[in-house]
Amino acid sequence: MKQQKKWNDTDYSIPKFSYRSAFLIFGTTFVLTLLAVWLTGGSRQWIIFTLSASMAVTTGLSRYFIDTDRGFGTGFVLTTVGLFLVCFLILQFVPF
Repeated sequence: MKQQKKWNDTDYSIPKFSYRSAFLIFGTTFVLTLLAVWLTGGSRQWIIFTLSASMAVTTGLSRYFIDTDRGFGTGFVLTTVGLFLVCFLILQFVPF
C-alpha cells in the first residue's frame, strides 16, 4: 500500500528558513543599507555593495549556522560568494 503524502511534502530534504533566520536576514540587510545611505550620502556603489554583502553573509550564516549545524566550510563560502556576486550583478542594472 502506497503511503499518502501530506500537503507540502517533497521528495528531497531542504531545510526551511526559520523565523529567527528571516528576521536576521531582513533586519541586518535593512539596517546596514540604511547605514550605508546615511554614511555615504547615497552613493550608489556603496549601497549596492552593502546590500549585496549583507544579504549574502546573513543568508550564509542563517543557512549554515542557525538552521543547520553544518558550520563553516566550502558550502558556506560558495553560498556567500555566489549570492554576493548574483546580487551585486543584478543590482548594477536596477535604476535608483
